Amino acid sequence: MSQDKNFLIETHSIDFIPHELRHGKTSDLFFLWFGANTQMAVITTGIMAMVPGFNLWWAVIGIIIGTLFGSIFMAYHSAQGPHLGIPQMIQSRAQFGYYGATIPLIMVVLMYLGWFGAGAVIGAEAISQLFHVSVSAGIIISSIADLLLVLAGYNLIHKFNRVMSYFFSVIFLVITALLIFDHPFSQLHHVAIAAPGSFQLGSFLIAISLAVINTLGYAPYVADYSRYLPEKSTIPSTFWYSYIGVSISNIWMMIIGAVVEHAYPNSNPITGFVVLSNRIGPWFNVLVLIAIALGIVSINALNIYGGFISSLTIVSTFFNKMKSSFTLRARFIIPITIIGTILGILSQGSFLNNFMNFLSVLIDFLAPWTAINLTDYYLLRRGKYDIDAIFNPNGMYGKISWVAFTAYFGAFILEIPFMNTPIYEGPIAKALQNADISWIIGLVAAGISYWFLSKKYQEGINAYLPTQHSVQDK
Repeated sequence: MSQDKNFLIETHSIDFIPHELRHGKTSDLFFLWFGANTQMAVITTGIMAMVPGFNLWWAVIGIIIGTLFGSIFMAYHSAQGPHLGIPQMIQSRAQFGYYGATIPLIMVVLMYLGWFGAGAVIGAEAISQLFHVSVSAGIIISSIADLLLVLAGYNLIHKFNRVMSYFFSVIFLVITALLIFDHPFSQLHHVAIAAPGSFQLGSFLIAISLAVINTLGYAPYVADYSRYLPEKSTIPSTFWYSYIGVSISNIWMMIIGAVVEHAYPNSNPITGFVVLSNRIGPWFNVLVLIAIALGIVSINALNIYGGFISSLTIVSTFFNKMKSSFTLRARFIIPITIIGTILGILSQGSFLNNFMNFLSVLIDFLAPWTAINLTDYYLLRRGKYDIDAIFNPNGMYGKISWVAFTAYFGAFILEIPFMNTPIYEGPIAKALQNADISWIIGLVAAGISYWFLSKKYQEGINAYLPTQHSVQDK
């Protein structure tokens, strides 16, 4: 196997990335996350934050608060990549045990497929209008582009998102200028200030939660795209480039979505952008539709990549003799793409409703996991991990960790009264005007309980491990 760090086709998968293949700069992460997040799925969550009757400016404040908070967790996960040199989710074996990590892995595979299916519909709508094909055909076209990008792998994904960062910036800067200066959008601030109802607690908390979901949703795979960086990459540098890239794009895109929805309420997220872009001319409308289609390709490539990494990790848990290669990668990437494509085709009917329901369930499962992972990495083990043991069912991390599962499921139970999902609404959520703040409870409860139980029952958790992977070396 070639040891060229500028590989065109990736061959590594869930294995440790050797030192001779480490390359790139932490600043690359800004372009990756800015490019991946400057797209219509994020704008759609901004649309959903604009609850009917809710004041636009309160929605904007909620979006900013949620983004700045949620991005913290995503960026701290990103900082683990250069240090450990392995994908994000396989590192969960150090918290949940070699076999126990299968549970959160299944959760995130479902998450990737859900994100992929929802995003594919949006991109297909744009492709349908561009080429006058059916939405189903648009989903298939978009999925083929994603498949080719993910088969190439890490380097091409980074390069694609860097180029898209510039293209998306130009398109959305023009859209932003139209929203600010062009009639009737220039009058929006007067309408927003005068909107009846002014502040609604439930709607405000929904806007915050949607922004948190957008950024926290990257947590299970964010380190996958920093694991090839040199080990000398510092935690602050990796953190801030990831944080700024995702925060700027998330705030910008969600606010655009909220403003357009305020001006043109519509169940189809693309409609308002078609009306707006036509104010310049049909040629700009074409560019906007291209940007929407490519934006979904960008983010869905990450979803397929994460889905393949996590599904391979699950299978390798029970069949751990598989050797990384392009063929192995293809055997997992192709089925994941096909399944996601089918889900996208099946979810066309009531897209916004399905997307909102998916997001409301996702965060309740994701928040406890991220709290446990970050508590373990930064507060307990302080980055000291035995990489070989992570791949060993008989290693020091054990087969199943009752400490992690007690913290995880205990936090999930505490979340229940605060939940507002399609199948259940807790009493506290009702009291908060239908808002769902269960993710806050999950983060706090899982983090504290895991820290306490680990300190009490896992003696030697901070003992030095004879590896080259210590956060104190940074």
